[in-house]
Amino acid sequence: MKGCTPFVRGGAALAMAAGAILSVGAGVASAGGVPLPATTNDFFGPGTQQGDLMDTILSFSACAFCHAGYSAPGDIPMGQTPYHEPGRWQGSMHAHSVRDPLFEAARNVAEQDAGQAAETFCFRCHSPRAWLDGRANDPDNPTTGLFPSDIAEGINCNTCHRLVDPIYNPGVSPMDDQAILNLLANVPTEFGNANNVYDPVDVRRGPFDFPQPGFQPPHAWLYSPFHQEADLCGSCHDVSNPVLSRVGGMTPSPTDTYTPNAFDAAHPTLAKYDMMPEQRTYSEFLNSAYAQPGGVDSGGRFGGNDPVIQNCQDCHMPRVTGTGCNPAFGPSVRTNLPYHSWQGANVWMLDMILHVYAGELDIDQIDMINVAKVDTEYMLGQATDTTASQFGCEMTVRVTNYCGHKLLTGYPEGRRIWVNVKFFDNMAQLIGEHGYYDTATADLTTGDTKVYESKFGIGADVAAASGQPQGESFHLVLNSVPVSDNRIPPMGFTNAAFEAVQAQPIGYDYDDGQHWDDTRYSIPAGAASAEVTLYYQTSSKEYIEFLRDEIDAPAPNVGTELYDAWVATGMSPPVVMDSITIPLSPYQVGDATNDGMVDVDDLNVVLSNWGRTDDPGLAFGDLSKDGIVDVDDLNIVLSNWGMSL
Repeated sequence: MKGCTPFVRGGAALAMAAGAILSVGAGVASAGGVPLPATTNDFFGPGTQQGDLMDTILSFSACAFCHAGYSAPGDIPMGQTPYHEPGRWQGSMHAHSVRDPLFEAARNVAEQDAGQAAETFCFRCHSPRAWLDGRANDPDNPTTGLFPSDIAEGINCNTCHRLVDPIYNPGVSPMDDQAILNLLANVPTEFGNANNVYDPVDVRRGPFDFPQPGFQPPHAWLYSPFHQEADLCGSCHDVSNPVLSRVGGMTPSPTDTYTPNAFDAAHPTLAKYDMMPEQRTYSEFLNSAYAQPGGVDSGGRFGGNDPVIQNCQDCHMPRVTGTGCNPAFGPSVRTNLPYHSWQGANVWMLDMILHVYAGELDIDQIDMINVAKVDTEYMLGQATDTTASQFGCEMTVRVTNYCGHKLLTGYPEGRRIWVNVKFFDNMAQLIGEHGYYDTATADLTTGDTKVYESKFGIGADVAAASGQPQGESFHLVLNSVPVSDNRIPPMGFTNAAFEAVQAQPIGYDYDDGQHWDDTRYSIPAGAASAEVTLYYQTSSKEYIEFLRDEIDAPAPNVGTELYDAWVATGMSPPVVMDSITIPLSPYQVGDATNDGMVDVDDLNVVLSNWGRTDDPGLAFGDLSKDGIVDVDDLNIVLSNWGMSL
């Protein structure tokens, strides 16, 4: 068996796109700029404002007596630990949204870059209790006024269970909601940027009704359809930068640009699609097949008792068997209890929380974090299917996305998924590898495989205003150019719909309806099998080093502390999403038709595809695997004429 030219169809298009968008070199922006003159007014969002609440947001301790610290017969969650009750929240990243060392470091950079970004923007989502009560008001150090419980609880029970749907739906929404909305000076008209509306008094809302006669909760409550809808999650999981305005037509377009507004004033329209998109998780979901009438039958892929996915909660809080309250108080076991896990993909940060806050966590928190790790690894394993197939001297790896949003979604912050391919001979010896990751240095070889990620950059206007260099950047608040995005779309994807919500692929092409991606690899001579592994990594070495080096404060600061903890916890070790092994068959070089012989049929394949430069699939005449069908491919056929296996 003869080898064919080593090849992987990968990142060339992305590199070209980045070069076209950014006219200045694409190195990560360095320290030394000046902050944008942004104030709290620049980050204003509609909804409930500081000081609007009559009853403060309660601590978790007010809920724990009834809703945590027990197990009920039949409680068997994904992690095989008997905790289905709401106390499972203690292991979620919602509970640790302020503790998160990555958030803390990124927030410090945001403050350096844009004044009061943290006070008005970051904490509105990551610590709504502290923000609403006015404890995050020091623009120089917003955490100085936080209660220990603000830091320990992040996004807690009372926060979510007092949310009011800002879009009043007569006959569906609780009647109280209209009166609450009438009290607001600015009512949100869309979901995102934590522009939330809260019940000003402590009336707790949820997805269950308690008709009389029968059990009644001992606190004020309302049945809330909003708590069963993706809109509630979209309140925080569509994020836009209100300091930057979209310049373009009436609706978003890939040709749009983003430029700073006049400072010390609210965004001129307050509409998220007129702002710089930071993440579009909710919008991606709304434009997937899952959000359409009837949803998608997942076959129980993400756990729970109901296989149909129609909302974010169906994957991230699957309905399970258990009780929402201590069974000693009377409630019966439900088969549709939302599992309060918010399971996602961030395994590494759970290890970081255990490491950094080891002396502050109680036994329940530690137990729940360990359950969360099992649940998170389970979800990562269900998010995709990876397959591999051989055609002659090539192997195609297909990654199929079964998430309700892009694979992967959210703010990039170094997040990435990549394909690792290892080729072995018939003695099981490694003879070739693509996507090599060095566990000792946390360096990934990216040029010979497919890496799924998105990247942002600083455009000319922001560079001039901030003093930061123009180009690819990790500066969240300053980024004004979407540079590249090859993340795999969800089922039901269309280019037009994703363009309309600023979530289109950039520098990469997906056909309408395509929720998978193929990568072609050249099989080396002597290969008898291939091992394909799909890896996920929460944060890259490059992002962690950026945060360490960018924070302008005497060491040790949160950047150096983050870096040290990153090293101590395995440097955000990659997590296996899929792993498969396939046998490989011998092939003949020049055999474009894969019939075992080089003859006139192979010559015709090359001639009929002469000049092709696209990537139509396997063996369409590009025998040299250089991206074009030309004289090199003709010579390969002629030099192997008549040869066969």
